[in-house]
Amino acid sequence: MFRNPLRGIAATAAALMLLLAAGGCSAVKHPPQAQERQLPAEARYPFTVTDDLNRKVTVTAKPERIVSLAPSNTEIMFAVGLGSRIVAVDNYSDYPAEAAKLTKIGGFSTPSVEKIAALKPDLVVGTDMHQKLLDQFDRLKIPVVLFSARSVEGVMADIRLLGEVTSAQDQAGQVVEGIARTLTEVQTKLGNLPDEARPLTYYELYSDPLMSVGPKTLIHQIITLAGGKNIVQDADTDYPKISAEVILKRNPQVIIFPLFHGTNALTAEQIRARPGWGGVKAIKEGRVLSVDANLISRPGPRVAQAVEELARIIHPEKFLR
Repeated sequence: MFRNPLRGIAATAAALMLLLAAGGCSAVKHPPQAQERQLPAEARYPFTVTDDLNRKVTVTAKPERIVSLAPSNTEIMFAVGLGSRIVAVDNYSDYPAEAAKLTKIGGFSTPSVEKIAALKPDLVVGTDMHQKLLDQFDRLKIPVVLFSARSVEGVMADIRLLGEVTSAQDQAGQVVEGIARTLTEVQTKLGNLPDEARPLTYYELYSDPLMSVGPKTLIHQIITLAGGKNIVQDADTDYPKISAEVILKRNPQVIIFPLFHGTNALTAEQIRARPGWGGVKAIKEGRVLSVDANLISRPGPRVAQAVEELARIIHPEKFLR
């Protein structure tokens, strides 16, 4: 399950510096397809775009009735000013507050195509998880754009893509600029951290069984951008199961866990009370902290906020002034 824990650190750091070095939108390297879509005003319809799954999707007119199949997509839509055009969302779309009031079409992984069709949408925006529904949407002649961002850079590209599809390019560009600006501000505060100044960080994605995040996930990149070193950055899966013995051996200096709402939510006290964990540096130094689960897990417009929040957790000394 695990490879050499030092492998790939230099490459990751170099990629992150390329992302942030220019201090603004110029720091974002979009895929060539995103750079080439210099589309005119609304008269450009119909036109064809390429989504994250390399699918060609033709939109015949400016979308006015949009359905979102994922909370992250819903957040992007509101961020670029499309709230009034959303006719329905999945059950878990709860941010911003207006999203919770919209018509629901089922769970994230189990949306009702029948309910969606009844709303007569002219655009559906989903994720790679919704590939299984494409045949049904094709028969209904409903265009579907799928997002699958696995990096901050990918999130920015998706925001721009949605802006292009919906004629909200200016608003999308402003959102991307805001993300880049926040990332640059965080990087400036952190400075050029040497490897030894990056605290070993354990992100507990799930507690039973213990699971964390691998090097190809968005959360891993958030940890790295925030100045931490993921203790399972050598994992060969996105969400590796990890034994308590491995965690104790790698001895993280910071433990971060997602804060879910509800009576069964994990607490820092529960982690600190685990048998044998008392000697872990993070526990001895009182560095077991939570982060909003939705903030860190959704590939949407709040991604830079997630980086900043983790940076404050991992390097509080950098944010005293």
